Amino acid sequence: MSNTERGAPTSETALPQGVEHTASSPREGNAGRGARAVVITVHGTNDADAADDGRRWWQQGSEFTRMLQVRLAAHGLSDVEFRPVHWSGANSDHDRLQGAALLSKTLRTLAREGRPHAVIAHSHGGNVTQEALARTPASPQRGGVVSFGTPFFVRQLKTVPFLIALFQILLGLVITPIAIWYIVEFLSAGTSKWIETLSFFGGLAVVSAWSLWSGLRKILHRRLAERRLGNALGGEQWLVMYSPRDEAMRLLESAALISPQYVKTAAAVRSLTAFASLAGVLATIGTFTVFGNYFLKPVITKVKAGQFGLGTAADLTFLLLVPVVYGVVFLAVAALARFGGGWLYAKMLTSAIHGGVLGAAFGGDGPFKLKRVMPHPTYLTSWKEHRIDAIKFGGVDDAAVFDAARKLYDGIVSADREAGGIGDPDVMWKRLSDALYHNAYMRDEEIADLVAAHLMAHWPQAGR
Repeated sequence: MSNTERGAPTSETALPQGVEHTASSPREGNAGRGARAVVITVHGTNDADAADDGRRWWQQGSEFTRMLQVRLAAHGLSDVEFRPVHWSGANSDHDRLQGAALLSKTLRTLAREGRPHAVIAHSHGGNVTQEALARTPASPQRGGVVSFGTPFFVRQLKTVPFLIALFQILLGLVITPIAIWYIVEFLSAGTSKWIETLSFFGGLAVVSAWSLWSGLRKILHRRLAERRLGNALGGEQWLVMYSPRDEAMRLLESAALISPQYVKTAAAVRSLTAFASLAGVLATIGTFTVFGNYFLKPVITKVKAGQFGLGTAADLTFLLLVPVVYGVVFLAVAALARFGGGWLYAKMLTSAIHGGVLGAAFGGDGPFKLKRVMPHPTYLTSWKEHRIDAIKFGGVDDAAVFDAARKLYDGIVSADREAGGIGDPDVMWKRLSDALYHNAYMRDEEIADLVAAHLMAHWPQAGR
């Protein structure tokens, strides 16, 4: 997403007596408290920070984590560790998949440790979470999942990766049985070089079998993801929270739905007609490059012999081919442009341009084409949804805009001066983005109540 996804909490939520703040040493004492609860937070695009502690919503000690900690304690879960997942936050599908691998590793580790855990994600952090859960085995220690304002992607393998995957499958189907057959033949023949046989053909069989599985996994990515995620989560274990006023979600949804005609057919016809002249020149040059020796040899021979009569002049009539070749090619290209070629050319250019625009908007630099945007997880058949239809939530209204502008001004003339003030784009954008709906979810106390209730409703029984 192009928006900077940051909260800027300025007030602190008081913790009830007996509730400890866990930001300073989140992993201290894990060995002695193996069942300590963990809430994993996954930030969205442009919201990365190397520190675990901070004021961004997903960091330990932020206003949101403190609000949630209070509410979880009220439900009886007082000892909670908030563990951020640090992925790059770039608008890149490649980076999102890398973030998914990191989150999957974290989920596996917590499952092995027997620690009950839940996941909260914002914006593209929800896509990171979906891909992570789709590659992670189910665990009885896994609780609820909550996502705010996530534009979930519908993925399709791109053409080149698809062809590579088909080649891997073909390679595996052909080489694997041949390698196994050679192993059986050599060993049944009583060869003395059984070590070399097993090493070479066995290794070949393993590599080709891996190639087969790798290709199948790429092509069947969606089905495998749906199956894995369906096994990993219960029916309403994932709570989807979004608002139709979320400008970032609506932007990407609109980008996926529109089918603009960047290049009109008439313009494409004019372009091809202009190209017809160049095509005629190139065809003429090519013709005389290939057949020039055939045409010029008689002329050169007669000139060297001093024969400048009618015979030599007759041999030069091949020059009449210049307008003929040029005219034929020009008319052919011009006719093609007017009878369907211009329409096809316009479609091809529009598709290429639109693909580039969507790729830039979605960050589609991975092996998958991002085709559509949905407000819910695309690998699940059921989920729990909370649609925020209220005109105002989290303090997002006209007053929030003015308040953000006031904070920006106050920051420029005071604390932000040394950090760059208005010349620091990070500071300025952070202040202004506070007024956006896309960044308002974690500032709303009612939403914090809903998140806490959902997490407790699906908290692993062993961790209660």
